Amino acid sequence: MEIISRQGDPNLAEVFVARFRGDENLLAEFVDARDPERDPYYKWVIVVSSQFGCPVACTMCDAGGGYRGDLTKQEILAQIDSVVARHPDARLRTAEKFKVQFARMGEPALNSAVLDALEELPGRYGAPGLMPCIATTAPANACRWFDRLKSVRAKSYADGEFQLQISINSTDETARDRLMPYPKMGFAYLREYIRQFHIEGTRKVALNFALTSGVPVDPEVIARHFDPASACIKITPLNPTERSRETGLDTALPPHAPEQMQGLCERLAELGFDVIVSIGDVRENEIGSNCGMAVRRLANRR
Repeated sequence: MEIISRQGDPNLAEVFVARFRGDENLLAEFVDARDPERDPYYKWVIVVSSQFGCPVACTMCDAGGGYRGDLTKQEILAQIDSVVARHPDARLRTAEKFKVQFARMGEPALNSAVLDALEELPGRYGAPGLMPCIATTAPANACRWFDRLKSVRAKSYADGEFQLQISINSTDETARDRLMPYPKMGFAYLREYIRQFHIEGTRKVALNFALTSGVPVDPEVIARHFDPASACIKITPLNPTERSRETGLDTALPPHAPEQMQGLCERLAELGFDVIVSIGDVRENEIGSNCGMAVRRLANRR
C-alpha cells in the first residue's frame, strides 16, 4: 500500500488515498477522525475501505461505480495500521472508544475478507475500547456473510461493543431501490436477522435513514416491520457529494436546522424506538470525508 494523497484537519478528520498492488486503477481511501469537542484520547475513529469502487452504486455516493474488486484482509488491516502508526501508542491503549468502521469505499457484506479482518482486530491491536462498526445496505446475496458475521461477533466480541448499521433510507420500496440500485434484503428478513443478532444489554442494530427531499420515511411503516427491542433509528442528513448533485438529490435535514425533523423523531419515540440524530461537522464536507469523494476528486484533478 502506498499513500498518494492526504488532506484534511488532524483535529477533525484526515482522508488518505492509497494505491494498492502498484496499480493506478486500484485506489482506496481511509479516514483518521476524532471528535473536535472532546479529548483526542476519548474517541478515535478509523474508517476503512473494503472494495475498489462499489458495485452497489448508490445514487448519493461517490464511491459507487468503477468496481474493480475486493481488498484482501491484509490490505484492509494495512489501512488501520497506517493510521495507528501516526499516533502515540498510549492513544490506542487509553481511548475509551476506538471505533473501526467499515463504511468507506465498498459494500463490506460483499467481501469475506472483512470478516477475516474482524476476527483479527482484537488480538492485533489489544485496544480496550475497540468497537467495530459495519455499515451495510444488506445485499440480498450476502446471507451467508451475515450468518458468519453472527458467529464472528459471538466468538470475538461477545463481551465487547459491536455496531451494526443498516442503510434503509426510505420506507417506500421503489424509492429505496432508486437510492440503492442493488438487490437488497427485504424488511421481513431483516427484522428476523436483527432479532437474532442483537444481544440484550448491548447496542441495538441501527436502521439508518439519510433523509432526502421527496423520499418518504413513514414511522408507521417502520413500526410495522421492525422491533424497537432490537433496532434503533439513526437519522442523518444526506451528505453533499458530486454524485448526489448529478442525480438531483438534496437533504431533507439541513445541518443547521435539525428541529425540522422533530415531528418525525417524536413519533418514532412514541412508537418505542430509540432515535439518534447524527449531524456531523459541516467542515467534513469541505475536507471531502464522505465516501468516495477523495478518490473522485483525485481522479478529476488527474
